[in-house]
Amino acid sequence: MTFKIVSTDPASQGPFVVINKSDFNPDVHELYGDDNDLGAPAERAPTMAELLATRDQLLERERELAKHQERIAEQARENEAAADRVAEQSRVNDVEAQRLRDEAVNLQLAKDAAAAATQTQAASATATAAAEKPAKAAKP
Repeated sequence: MTFKIVSTDPASQGPFVVINKSDFNPDVHELYGDDNDLGAPAERAPTMAELLATRDQLLERERELAKHQERIAEQARENEAAADRVAEQSRVNDVEAQRLRDEAVNLQLAKDAAAAATQTQAASATATAAAEKPAKAAKP
């Protein structure tokens, strides 16, 4: 790695001289220009502009994350409300199903009672008719 430093003799050396990083002495040398690489990318300290840009990016990401978390929380509330509605509808359906089962039993009982009453009436009518025929036969 090399650095550009201000030359000691601009007439013969030009405005700057390139030296090795290991030869650079900040007490003796003055860096030339802003394009000097002061270290490997991992070693270089970020500039104020880079730090501010990074901070702005982080703040924006935090805002996006907060919005995303709020959307997730809102969706969770909506899902919970929907689950409550489904559970309530299930309870209503169970009550209605039981009511319909009870009504079916009552209708069957009424049908059976009506059939029994019809049979009883038919048997009674047959018995009455049978009893009246011998009485009519005896009158001649």
